[in-house]
Amino acid sequence: MSLIPNIANKLSKLFKLWSGNVPESARQILNSGSSRIYYRLKYMDKSAIGVYNTNFDENITFLNFTNQFSDSNIKVPIIYKEKLDDDIYLIQDLGDVQLLSWLILDKTNHQFSDKALSIYKIVIRELVRIQIVAGRNFDYSKCYQFSEFDEQSIKFDLNYFKTNYANTLNLSFDKNKLNADFDLLAKYLLTADNNYFMFRDFQARNIILVNDFPFFIDYQGGRKGPLQYDLVSLLFQAKAEIPIQTRNMLLEYYISVARLFIPINKNNFIEYYFAFALIRVLQTLGAYGLRGLIEKKSHFIESIPLAIKNLVYLKDKIKILNKLPELKIIIDQITNAEINRNE
Repeated sequence: MSLIPNIANKLSKLFKLWSGNVPESARQILNSGSSRIYYRLKYMDKSAIGVYNTNFDENITFLNFTNQFSDSNIKVPIIYKEKLDDDIYLIQDLGDVQLLSWLILDKTNHQFSDKALSIYKIVIRELVRIQIVAGRNFDYSKCYQFSEFDEQSIKFDLNYFKTNYANTLNLSFDKNKLNADFDLLAKYLLTADNNYFMFRDFQARNIILVNDFPFFIDYQGGRKGPLQYDLVSLLFQAKAEIPIQTRNMLLEYYISVARLFIPINKNNFIEYYFAFALIRVLQTLGAYGLRGLIEKKSHFIESIPLAIKNLVYLKDKIKILNKLPELKIIIDQITNAEINRNE
């Protein structure tokens, strides 16, 4: 913890270079997800978010992507100042209104309000612009770790689920048969059109509302990929608990907006959509398994039933699942246990 004051000091000096004044306050912002450290620095009416991250390549990616998105008029934080030799940079302070936290407060009896629907439609329109408009001439040479959502990316998500969730719960399955199913699922997913920008973690925690308009953060994991992955990341986010009818309405809305830019075969798109929803939900269970079942963090343990609820909904809608018998055995074990628990 002795390093923290040094970080605050470095960020304060950078703030002065940007604003001309030493900040009156420098308050660390709690961040449960990444190893990055954030501070909110203020002087009178000037405010900025200071970021400390020792991962130089990730910093380069974030700054590069931010500039590219800004060129396409995508709403991302403005970069005020950077000093990457010290692992720090300053960005625009967008406030604290995450879409997810706003949505949870807005809900009444688990209903999805007209205002929430309106905001999600704006988010979807912006998602299409990120994927197709910004993605049209996007330079992927500065991607962090992966420049494309490839077989390795897919296998990582699937094995993440196997290691941190299926193995942790001691579910019954044949390892070799499951690996064969993973191979087949990856091969199928790779047949989807993947010539678009893929945000990789397009969920409501990474969307900040500024006067009810969405701004986007944490896109440094982006790469070239399919349209469906980001859409299911948004619509199947466990904590958001978007009602099925609303989710289907937003899927239809997404297709109608995307068709303004590219031709889309609706049936084909939806078939892939459900398959990508499966891999996203499994990846989410892997994350909840690691953070909850292994690291014993209660927030993630509490979220597991919400993710399983999505799995219950999905399992009869994924055509490719009929060709993945060992994965289906695992999914049946997970969903049957949840159904029995609720009876």
